[in-house]
Amino acid sequence: MPAPAFCVKNMITENKPLRIFYREAEKNDHSQIREFIELVDSEFYPPLSQRPGGIEERIENSLVKPDANFLMAEGISNSGFGSGADSGLGTETGKGTGIETFPQPDRPAGPDRIAGLISYEKQWEGENNAYISFVAVNPGFRNMGLASELINLLEEQMRSEGMERMYVCTWSTNRSALALYGKKGFSTARIIEDDRGPLVDTVYLVKDIS
Repeated sequence: MPAPAFCVKNMITENKPLRIFYREAEKNDHSQIREFIELVDSEFYPPLSQRPGGIEERIENSLVKPDANFLMAEGISNSGFGSGADSGLGTETGKGTGIETFPQPDRPAGPDRIAGLISYEKQWEGENNAYISFVAVNPGFRNMGLASELINLLEEQMRSEGMERMYVCTWSTNRSALALYGKKGFSTARIIEDDRGPLVDTVYLVKDIS
């Protein structure tokens, strides 16, 4: 099921305004998503391209399954909005932010315009469980809170669709991810020791969103 509405958020970075457009992925986004995942592939352990099914199967599973999809964050220009588009929107500078919904603007072209991406699956290993299967931010859009905002928006969407828990998986040496999930209210659910190599555990985390 698609998100209840598109949303846009204004952000301030290095004194320059940036507009981020959040939306659910569509099948024709396949090539953009693939190029984005290839961009960040080496940052995962092991790389997604080296896991069973590789990148292609991961994308297909999220775009084709009725209970799965990607939520995308895209950097967009001012085109496609009326003169009142800025009114009421907050800025993300470490303080409060605001979100308003707008008609869908013109699509930005090129995979470099994907600012961040999160994929999910509903009814994962039990009723009313949601699973985050991928989270990444374009290197050019980092340190702006995009990963946190993607998780917030997905949590809101999953709660509205009746999910009661949200799970995510990472590896034990991924300190930045573990810190982020901790701040978002996730706690450790299960650890598989040495699952990804000597002294590199797989860590499952869960958050009650009911």
